[in-house]
Amino acid sequence: MSLALSVVCLSQTLSKKQILQNISFAAQSGLVTVLLGPNGAGKTTLLTTIMGLNPAPAADQKNQKNIISLNHEIINGWRIDQRVNRGLIYLPQSSSLFQDMSVHDNLQLVFEYHAFWHKKTKQVFFAERNMWLERTQLTHSLQQKAGVLSGGQKRKLEVVRALLMHPELILLDEPFAGVDPKSIYELKKIFTDMAQSGIGIVLSDHHVDQLLSIADLVYVVMQGHVVTSGTIKEILANKDTQERYLGDQFYSEIAERFL
Repeated sequence: MSLALSVVCLSQTLSKKQILQNISFAAQSGLVTVLLGPNGAGKTTLLTTIMGLNPAPAADQKNQKNIISLNHEIINGWRIDQRVNRGLIYLPQSSSLFQDMSVHDNLQLVFEYHAFWHKKTKQVFFAERNMWLERTQLTHSLQQKAGVLSGGQKRKLEVVRALLMHPELILLDEPFAGVDPKSIYELKKIFTDMAQSGIGIVLSDHHVDQLLSIADLVYVVMQGHVVTSGTIKEILANKDTQERYLGDQFYSEIAERFL
């Protein structure tokens, strides 16, 4: 079953500072949805609130405010593990790997603790794990500690670990940060393949040109709210986005590629 994520008029205050202001956003399985915006725009807070890492305000159904839903079911009060078991996964910008554990052991935790694998054999898990390791060129790193991997290898390992949880939708916060150009290209291919297989991808990153090349739907976030959304062409045609976020020179460069 495909997973549809919806956020309606969400406001969020952290440390007495309002970060999100009536922000609305949607994503679904099978599409690459991109969040663009400068540092401090609220993109990370949006993702962590969706995931439950920051408690969400109570949903106000009467006034249609502060609503986070999966397939029309409000999840504001759900625990993180409930969201994970429903198919929602979050990968933060900073590495979430156990640095002193091997690649094998980091992935083995999925088999031991994730509900999907409780009634399946190790042989089935190893076959799937090895397939993803081969596709991400990590097979020969199986016994290496995660902490010695390159930035690109670490990110790919995190993606493999997420895929082994059989997600419906993955939220990725700045997945290209600290990643070399070759690995960025490989990750983009993985993300598009994931979307084509039916997994929903939500990406937030500063690599605007990299993100636009794989985006199905784009949201531009500034000062805690969405200033525009739409397809790549619609975003680039928006004068406010051109002036306030992209800038004339950068807009001219990417417009030649996407318009």
